[in-house]
Amino acid sequence: MKELYFTSPYRRSLRTIRLEYGQVKKKFVLRTFEGKIIGRKVSEEGSPKEEVFEDEQELLKKVHKTKKGLLEGRWIVKNKQSFSQPSFLRTEIVDGKISFEFSVDIDPVKLDERKTEIEEDFVEQIDKEIETNIRKGVRK
Repeated sequence: MKELYFTSPYRRSLRTIRLEYGQVKKKFVLRTFEGKIIGRKVSEEGSPKEEVFEDEQELLKKVHKTKKGLLEGRWIVKNKQSFSQPSFLRTEIVDGKISFEFSVDIDPVKLDERKTEIEEDFVEQIDKEIETNIRKGVRK
């Protein structure tokens, strides 16, 4: 199953939505989980809303439509680690540069490897989005 994570600031909390989708036996399933982060405390996600599709294309269309709606509603795509334990990792974008602040005592080599991995993933996703927008002729 693939997963997408979204966050949206809301007053004193951070709302979260997790989309989990893929093939289960001969059907294609989309599960939507909603949750909240208040301060540094991660609340439990509620029971998932589950949708079943006959073929993969229907599922992918629904995932794309849901993702597009969330992004238009100012939701932010996140990786799970960046908000499931907010006390460990904080990311910011300042003057177009990504900064990371870690607040735990861990092996610095592993920390640098993870930081590099996150940076590369982010740049790769931005490059893909730019390429797609160029192909579509979208200007921002």
